[in-house]
Amino acid sequence: MLLTNPERSTTCADSFCVYDFPFRLRTNIPDAERLFPGLYRNFLAPGFDGPVVEAAIESESDARFLWRLGERTGTASTLPRALWSLEAVLCETIIRSQRRSLSMHGATIQVGDSVAMLAGCSHSGKTTLSLALVRRGFPVTGDDVALVDPETLNLLPIPRCFHADDRSAALLEADGLRLPAAWSRFRFIVPSDFGVGAKPARRARWLIFMRGPRAEHPGIVPLSQAEMTARLLSESGQGPLTDAETIAAICRLVAGASCFGLTPGPLGETADAVAALLTASRHAVG
Repeated sequence: MLLTNPERSTTCADSFCVYDFPFRLRTNIPDAERLFPGLYRNFLAPGFDGPVVEAAIESESDARFLWRLGERTGTASTLPRALWSLEAVLCETIIRSQRRSLSMHGATIQVGDSVAMLAGCSHSGKTTLSLALVRRGFPVTGDDVALVDPETLNLLPIPRCFHADDRSAALLEADGLRLPAAWSRFRFIVPSDFGVGAKPARRARWLIFMRGPRAEHPGIVPLSQAEMTARLLSESGQGPLTDAETIAAICRLVAGASCFGLTPGPLGETADAVAALLTASRHAVG
């Protein structure tokens, strides 16, 4: 998966290195050259001189866009679909490149000098709630996947675009969040669009698991360590650790955090409830 012929594309972004996975973007599309690097701006590696994997998005016609990562290729009928496809494959490849870290399905939320993880199954509403928390002053460094260092238990959020659909956008705008122009044009918005910069890796002080069907009003209740461990195990990906190592790492992660179950209600009420929990807990610790 090393670099191929550099003459195929007309422009080239800087190199990036995301948790020891180096790649370089090549594109002949000005919009892609502007949008995609914004996702990885905290991982720029301009001086990287070792072997890197080539990532590419190229326009072959108005209705055909080619994306490529190493030997994996695909086509899309629109630029947004090509961007999302390459971003998804990059995330998957970064996870598979890890030699020790455990992948976890959850959003990473900055709470002052601490971190909260918002976990839950797919389509539980993590992305929409994460963006609602951004409006309430909580930077979100990743809304979908984080790596967990089994030694330090630090969370390392993998950069991803916010996969918000039209319904989520309408809810967020009704809640007062102003979505950037890249949403309406390309359906591609990233943490840096909201001013989120690089944050130091830290352990999760709060673990919140979204569960159950949506209710008339949100509910947040404490979870036992055993229940949170079981739920996080269901949201952890297969990786380089053995089953015993994975269970041990999650048990230690849970033991060092305050654990809660969240039954979501209306978006504004739910985001207010989570923000109040994190704010009150932070002040109590301080």
